[in-house]
Amino acid sequence: MSDKQMEQGAEEWEAMLTHLRQVRQQVQEQGPLPEQEKAEAADAFRRGLAMLESQVQHIKDDQNGLKGSSGGW
Repeated sequence: MSDKQMEQGAEEWEAMLTHLRQVRQQVQEQGPLPEQEKAEAADAFRRGLAMLESQVQHIKDDQNGLKGSSGGW
């Protein structure tokens, strides 16, 4: 993964986390969200999970690709 991709991924994570923190604060201060905002928060949460799953898969793929000089560890 290139530095630019990592930076973009970090920015996307930060944006999602910021959004979810704002939603949490709003719920704490004002109570349950209206339906539209519930849908937006659920979507942000699902995107975060999908991103996390993708990153975990990349890590697994990278680890599976590591081999010693004999072809294995």
